Amino acid sequence: MAEPTIGDLTKLIGDLSKNMAAMQQQIKLDFPKFDGKSDPLAFLNRCESYFHQQRIAAEEQVWMASYNLEGGAQMWYLQVQTDEGTPSWRRFSELLNLRYGPPIRSNPMAELMECKRTSTVAEYQDRFESLLPHVGLLDER
Repeated sequence: MAEPTIGDLTKLIGDLSKNMAAMQQQIKLDFPKFDGKSDPLAFLNRCESYFHQQRIAAEEQVWMASYNLEGGAQMWYLQVQTDEGTPSWRRFSELLNLRYGPPIRSNPMAELMECKRTSTVAEYQDRFESLLPHVGLLDER
């Protein structure tokens, strides 16, 4: 069997690049929108998944997220920029949670423990699963 030529290798690399580009198009994610009317935790998680999948550089992350804010959340971000300039992704996440997340005085563990089934099992499960991420890591104790 003959050794591949430079031309063969170049063609193979070109074909692989085209295949990779086609695969990325197939699994392309839409960037999430946020209007401030729901828990920001899901929005932030979807943003981070998008950043990871699309390999978005850290310095572009806040810009992309802020571009996809709508309504009151967009107006809130305009004020953040006026007050602080463009924050880091970590600071943006903190500020978004402070503004649109559960109240600081809330006790997520107590809310989870108080969660009772009052209607369907599906509604109880939805409520439980919406409270759980705010509690943090749970161990056997």
